[in-house]
Amino acid sequence: MAAEDLVDFLGNNPGLLACVHSVFPHAVNFLTLGDQLITLTNQDDITPMGLTVDSRENLAGRFTAGNQVVLAGGQIDWLDGKLSINLRNARVWVPGQPTRKVARPAEETARLRLRLVRWLAKQPAEGLLPLLPRLTSWITDPQPPAGNIYSRYIAEDLEAFTNALNTRDWQLALRLADRLVGFGMGSTPSCDDFLAAYLLLFDIVDSLDRDRFPWIREFNQTITGMAKNRTTLISANMLRHAAEGKTSISHQRLVYTCLFQNGDDLEKCASQVLRHGASSGGDFLLGLICALEWYQNTLTNTEKKGERAWVERNQPQPVPGI
Repeated sequence: MAAEDLVDFLGNNPGLLACVHSVFPHAVNFLTLGDQLITLTNQDDITPMGLTVDSRENLAGRFTAGNQVVLAGGQIDWLDGKLSINLRNARVWVPGQPTRKVARPAEETARLRLRLVRWLAKQPAEGLLPLLPRLTSWITDPQPPAGNIYSRYIAEDLEAFTNALNTRDWQLALRLADRLVGFGMGSTPSCDDFLAAYLLLFDIVDSLDRDRFPWIREFNQTITGMAKNRTTLISANMLRHAAEGKTSISHQRLVYTCLFQNGDDLEKCASQVLRHGASSGGDFLLGLICALEWYQNTLTNTEKKGERAWVERNQPQPVPGI
C-alpha cells in the first residue's frame, strides 16, 4: 500500500536521488530534497508520504543508513541493484481530510473524551502520561505517580499551554509552544507528539469552517516553522504533516472516531495508537484528550449560540401600539 501523496510526489519528481536516513526494526526513512522523508514500514499502519510492504522480517537487517536509492516514478531502485520496490500495483491510501462525515454533537464528543481519559488512566504511565490527572483534572489515584524527570520539568508549561487555548488566547499558547517544540527524548520528542494532536485537530476543524478560526493556519504554520530548527527531522516531518491534517492511518482512525459518527471502536483505535514507539502513542493520546477539551468547549458554545438565535427568532413579537 502507498500513500496518495507519495504516489503523486514520485510521479512529479522522477529520477530523484534519496538515501536511507534512519533504520528501525519495522520502519525505514528515506531522505530526499534536503528535508523530505519517505517512510517504509512492514507493520499494519502507514504514514503520509509512506508505504507498507508485506514482510515480517527485521528491516534493520536489510537496510543500512546512507544507502542511495533512485525514486523512479512508480518504483524505488537501489543504486547497487540489490533491491527494487515496485509501486505500480500497490493499493493507494488517501491521507487527509474526511469527506461527507457527520460531526458528533458536543455531548457525544464529551462522553467519548471521558471514556478515553478513563481508558488511558489504566495504561502504563510512560512519557507524558504521568501528567494525565493534572492536564485533565481527572483524579485517578489519591497519590498519582511522580513520573519521569522530563514530564515533571515540562508540566507547568504544558498546563499553561492547554489553559491558554481553552481560554481562547491562541497567541499566548503560541509563545508557550516555543518551550515545547523538540522537548523530550526519542526520534519524535514527547512534546512534539503532544502538539501533533493539536495541529491535526485544528486543521480538521479549520477545514470544516474555513472562516471561523482564521488564526489556525498561522498557529499551525508557526509551529512547523519552529520545528525545522528545534527538533529531529523525523519529528519536523510529523508536525508538518499534522499541520496539513495528515497523520498515520491508525491515528487518523482514532481522531475521526472521536469527531465523527462511524462504527470504529474507541478503545481498539486508542490501543493501536498507544503501541507506537516507546511513549509516542501515549504522548499523542494525551495531546488529543487535551485538544478535544478545546474542541468540545468550542462546539458547546456554538450549539448554545445557535439555540439562542433560534429562540430569539421565534419569540412572539410585540404588536405596534399595544
